[in-house]
Amino acid sequence: MDSIQIHYKTKESDLFKDLIYTLIAVIIFIAILSLIFKSPYEPPMSIAQFAKANPKEFEQTAMGDLMQTGEIATYGPPYNRGASQQSLGFINPEQWMGQATPVNTKQEFVINPLKMTESINPSIIYYIQWFQKSSLQTQKMWETNYNNALQKAKIVNGDVVVPNGNYGPVSYMISSLLALGKSGFMARALDANVPGNNSTYTYNFQNRLLFLQGTALTNLATKENMLGSQMGIIKYNAAYPGPWWLTYYNYLYLFPPFAASPAADLLVFGTVFLTFLLLILLPYIPILNRIPYYIPVYKLIWRNYYKNEKSKA
Repeated sequence: MDSIQIHYKTKESDLFKDLIYTLIAVIIFIAILSLIFKSPYEPPMSIAQFAKANPKEFEQTAMGDLMQTGEIATYGPPYNRGASQQSLGFINPEQWMGQATPVNTKQEFVINPLKMTESINPSIIYYIQWFQKSSLQTQKMWETNYNNALQKAKIVNGDVVVPNGNYGPVSYMISSLLALGKSGFMARALDANVPGNNSTYTYNFQNRLLFLQGTALTNLATKENMLGSQMGIIKYNAAYPGPWWLTYYNYLYLFPPFAASPAADLLVFGTVFLTFLLLILLPYIPILNRIPYYIPVYKLIWRNYYKNEKSKA
């Protein structure tokens, strides 16, 4: 039997030229889309932004640090000796690691940054010394009075105005810290207290991030629909989808016992770890490694292969 020959029309082509044209077209297409939809990401929150937009919340955050009752001050390891946040009975990795990065919020988030403003605000040293030379009981009274007064505070021209009361040096210290926050220099002042950083180079931004923990970042996440309960882990800001491979990880947070547990992170991590460990060891686990034979899905997937093999036999 004669073989059938098929002739195709050919045309010369410059592969390099085609590549360049395609690249230019893609770049133009991406540029047009970026102009229409813009970037889906919000710029990182700064301390200055927080201080200007929410001065009252800023001062409440600072008071939590000064009183050492705030979220970071009471977090526990690796920052301080408080109760561990993530523990399940004897499984307590935070305690095992200890205070890897000790943080004294009173000193590092309030006192030390204020001391660094002495050159532009010489009177601040007087108020700091007044505060530090007073008894702990007196300090506690001033702190409590001012913290309670913040509940009734009003915002006037961007400043926090509280009712008259016995606040000692605390009111001046906290209002000065707010001014430092608004200036944009507080982040650098916080970074200067981190071990390893110096006056020239900053590599560790731990303290500026920890200062924003709690109210600031929670409010921002709520506004952008990025809380854990809103699938925030796998949903980029104003963009969909996000990292889909975290779907399983994030779903666990939405259901009991994970949703209501204070050790949710540890529970979720442990569950995901055990799941992948099970998948890795599946070929070696008796009974489970026979599942493909009990449920022969592979035959359905490879049906064409088995059909051809039978026809050859």
